Amino acid sequence: MHDPEKGQEVASKHAWSAAVSRAAGEKVLDDPKLLKKSIKREEGIRNKSAKKWQERKEMEKKGQQKKQDTRKEHIQQRATEKKERSIAKREKKLARPGFEGRKQGFINKGA
Repeated sequence: MHDPEKGQEVASKHAWSAAVSRAAGEKVLDDPKLLKKSIKREEGIRNKSAKKWQERKEMEKKGQQKKQDTRKEHIQQRATEKKERSIAKREKKLARPGFEGRKQGFINKGA
């Protein structure tokens, strides 16, 4: 499956092309240590960016949830206040001036 002779041939071609490039004064980026270091650094940057993005998404989600909770609370508060106002209005109607307490029924009911 793998041909070692072909591998050596490719390696030698690469080595010759690198040597020719160096002789021509070009920079050849083929140092395995530096390449590994560069790949690792890029991977770290990518991971850091992904982590930041995840945190941003979480913060956005928390903010949305907080706004929804606040909105729900305010709606509930308004409904409660409306009920209290209607109860107060009814109480005011049932109170009769010159009499003690609430209206129990008609005044001349028994007659």
